[in-house]
Amino acid sequence: METSKGISLHVINKEAIVKKMREVLKKYKNIVICGEEGVGKITSTLEAVQNEANVYYIGNPVDYIGKPRPKGYDKYINYIMSLKNDMRIVADENEILSLDFPFLSESEAILVIDEIYGRSDEQCRKISEILTIKGVKVFLIAGCLKNAGRVIHGIDTVLMLTKDGVLLFDKEFAVQICTILKAETQ
Repeated sequence: METSKGISLHVINKEAIVKKMREVLKKYKNIVICGEEGVGKITSTLEAVQNEANVYYIGNPVDYIGKPRPKGYDKYINYIMSLKNDMRIVADENEILSLDFPFLSESEAILVIDEIYGRSDEQCRKISEILTIKGVKVFLIAGCLKNAGRVIHGIDTVLMLTKDGVLLFDKEFAVQICTILKAETQ
C-alpha cells in the first residue's frame, strides 16, 4: 500500500519481511533498519544476507539507548556469529577505524552496522565515509531513526520494522523525521 510522503506499508510475516529486505538491498546501497526492541532488526537483516558473501558485522557494545548489552558484549557477539557463521566480525573501535575502503569496494562487501547510538565522533565519520564508497552496501541498524540523524544524509531508504510488518520510506521523509525529532545531524 503506497501512501504520500514516500511511505509504503507492508503487513507481512517474518519470511516476507526478509524477502522485502532482499529486494531493497538489490535496489538501494545504504539502508537504515529501525524499529522498537524485539522486532527482529538484527535477526531479519542477517537472514536477508544469509546467502551473500563478504558480509561484515560492525559491532557496538551498547544498544540504542546506550545500555551495555545484556549478558555482556562477548556473549552478544557469539550470538551474532551464530546467525551467520561466515561473516567477519569487526567488534572494536580500532578495527572499525582501520577498515580498508579499497578492499571493501573490490569485494563488494555488505556491512551490517549495529546501532549508531553511542559511537564516537571518529566512528561516525568513518561510517559517513563508508556510506560514500562505491560497491559497498550498508544495513545500518538503529533502534530509533533519530539515532541515525548523524549519518542520515548518506542513506538511501529506511525500513522500519514493526510488530505488524515493515514500513518503507524514502530518504527525504527520513530527513524530515530526523529534523522534527531534532536529531543531531552532520
